[in-house]
Amino acid sequence: MRIIAQVLFLVLIAGIGQTHASATFEGLVNPLYEVKLALPIDGIVSKIFVKEGDHVLKAEKLLKLDDILQGLEVARRKEVYEDNAELEANKKNILILKALLDSSQKLFESTASISHDEVTNLEMQYHTLNGRISVAEAKKKQELIEYNISREVLARYVLLAPISGTVTSVKIKEGEWGKAGEMMVTIVDKSVCVVDFNIEERYVRTLKAGKPVSLRVREGDAMTLKKGKIVFVSSVADRASALVKVKVEFENRSGTVIPGVIAQILF
Repeated sequence: MRIIAQVLFLVLIAGIGQTHASATFEGLVNPLYEVKLALPIDGIVSKIFVKEGDHVLKAEKLLKLDDILQGLEVARRKEVYEDNAELEANKKNILILKALLDSSQKLFESTASISHDEVTNLEMQYHTLNGRISVAEAKKKQELIEYNISREVLARYVLLAPISGTVTSVKIKEGEWGKAGEMMVTIVDKSVCVVDFNIEERYVRTLKAGKPVSLRVREGDAMTLKKGKIVFVSSVADRASALVKVKVEFENRSGTVIPGVIAQILF
């Protein structure tokens, strides 16, 4: 009986151990925002405003291409659009012509002291001038569009920061030829980090987006406890490993966590 009791006790202890068994999954910390920037046009880099390690604000200038020719094109388009001398003169002339036409029609109708041909000729002049004004006004709209297009093209000669963050890479130098679409500057915002975990399906069933979780993140020689939030749980498991992808975000405003280190989630 004593032996049986000891066996039952060991089985009970083993069962308790299984009930409280835990699992740990690891993932790599990544910044939530890491942008690799390029310009949409070719050109010679005339000025670089930042260097690696600089903190930049959103919309701050990073670099620019030589834009002298495009600047002149903008100035030319502006002068063409703002030249309204002919249009203004025609608008004044049509007022005079309209008054002359009205008085001629009244004279023709009341006293017939002016011929019908003269009245008709004035009407033709009025409609012709009115048509010229309409054409000129439409042309001004086109000139405004062309002016705005030239300004937008000029703006593309400057690379701006789309986010606030730290410059981690500058891949070009002043005087070099920059190709459209070629990565020139990388900016990282690590104030919020995200960790990709691959977790066994049985542990994922209780997880959902928005749920708070605790993480252990490496900071130097120690693993520091962080509060995180689940932002994504895959609806399918990986066919090769049968693991489910889970993304967890956590704040890193102090910047003490360096992206690329290991983080752990415990179940």
